Amino acid sequence: MKIAALLLSLSLGQSLDPYVRSRVEAGDRSTQCLFWSVPRITWHQSTQGNPETLPAGSEFDAVRRSFQSWQDVFSSCGNITFEEGPRVQDRDVGYVLRGDNRNLVLFRTRQCTVGSVVPADDGCWEDDSCGNVYDCWSNGNETIAVTLTTYDENTGIIYDSDIELNSAAFTFTAADGPRCGPNVTQGCVATDIQNTMTHEIGHLVGLDHTDALNSTMNPRAPPGETSKRTIDSGSRSFVCEAYPKGGVSQNCIHLTTDPTLGRKAADGAGGCASAGAGAWLPALAGWALMRRVRRRKDFRA
Repeated sequence: MKIAALLLSLSLGQSLDPYVRSRVEAGDRSTQCLFWSVPRITWHQSTQGNPETLPAGSEFDAVRRSFQSWQDVFSSCGNITFEEGPRVQDRDVGYVLRGDNRNLVLFRTRQCTVGSVVPADDGCWEDDSCGNVYDCWSNGNETIAVTLTTYDENTGIIYDSDIELNSAAFTFTAADGPRCGPNVTQGCVATDIQNTMTHEIGHLVGLDHTDALNSTMNPRAPPGETSKRTIDSGSRSFVCEAYPKGGVSQNCIHLTTDPTLGRKAADGAGGCASAGAGAWLPALAGWALMRRVRRRKDFRA
């Protein structure tokens, strides 16, 4: 079994299409799209929630509303039902072959700081498991949330998808009101949970980023933004076309034995985020980027 990981972020070549489907190789139209082949997706929230959410305890309902927004679209023209499972104490994201896997939503409340949290010589740095081992945020400080998707790189079928939110660097809110500021700290919006989660669930169902304005899948999210709570027409079209009501979920290309299918990312591909996202950060002062992590699994012998 082979595993590869990719960090995806905003790049200069981002599409302006109404929607962009995630693929086995990001941006490579010769590779398969990612999609679910099951009629029901059960998801769980961590019992820990996010102690820093304002108002306190409101994060659970905000996450639930985000899934409901997508359920409304799927009920209209799609073929998947979202089901909320019981809250769990599990703090590990990722997929374990033949293990007890679940689609998990959790907040990481501290950074994986070298030395004070994670020893510099810990082996978790090598296999990218520090986040699970030490229950910490192991991605960039500028990233609001990541979606870890596990899929078969030959078929594109998704097996598991987990969402982590970066509470270590961002103040998450679930209120309606003006943007938070020095003189506005109550009943205001900082980094909106529903706004963030609606975007991340888009990744969970197989959507990639687009630079289309007003899209739920636009990767930029300024403080105070709530517009992504409402799923845009392009993302709705994706559901209707990729998951047709009464039909089977649609892949992008017919399965072949072409060697381009299932090929691995080159060594170091996980660092692509720094070049793409970093170049934009000065022009996006006050904005944050949403990224996703993709973990591919090849179950062939």
